[in-house]
Amino acid sequence: METARSDRTRAWLAAHELDTDGDPDDAARDLMPEIRGDQELSPADKLEIGLGLLEILDAYWVTVELRWFVNAADDEELWATHWEAIRAHLEQPRPSEAVLYSLWVDWFEDIATVERAFTAVLARDADRLGEQDEALQRRAAAVLKVSGPVPWKLKYPVYTAAAEHERLRRAVFSGVLYSFHDVYGSLEIGPALELLDRLGLPEETEHLTELREELAAGHANQHHRD
Repeated sequence: METARSDRTRAWLAAHELDTDGDPDDAARDLMPEIRGDQELSPADKLEIGLGLLEILDAYWVTVELRWFVNAADDEELWATHWEAIRAHLEQPRPSEAVLYSLWVDWFEDIATVERAFTAVLARDADRLGEQDEALQRRAAAVLKVSGPVPWKLKYPVYTAAAEHERLRRAVFSGVLYSFHDVYGSLEIGPALELLDRLGLPEETEHLTELREELAAGHANQHHRD
């Protein structure tokens, strides 16, 4: 995915005699400090150029540095701009793997950021999931699949809303499944079993029977069995 941000970032790189050659994450480690350290750029400009670099490289390390930047800035406008761009990445036919990984292991595993991040990428739109909005449907499916670490009380209302729509039911199942398998997964057994029944998936669905058996046996997480 590339937008006008990519062009602006390429222009900034050229002006500073920098390039994106080599391994994307290595390039990101070199370039993001240069962007953040440019005293001629405002915070908003630094974010725009950093987001453009994410479009160009699709590298996880760009997301790491962007997370540090927006959290340290504590600026609502920067926060909103950042998440608007992240939502756009999640709405692509092939969502950015770097963005998905960042959501999973950084934003969602951090108790200090998970609620605001989950709200920004999906929870705030839970009541719109029934709309004929292909981009929103793609974003919802992408986020549900990496939502394992999100606290159950935050994601359960979104899971139940998504379960009302057939095209999102597999993604809800993936969310429940990885809530069980993720080291930091969050799951409540009773509601999870009820939700699995509500999804109405075919009995031959891969991992469905095994997950039901684990939950029925009282196991909320495969890594934390009594």
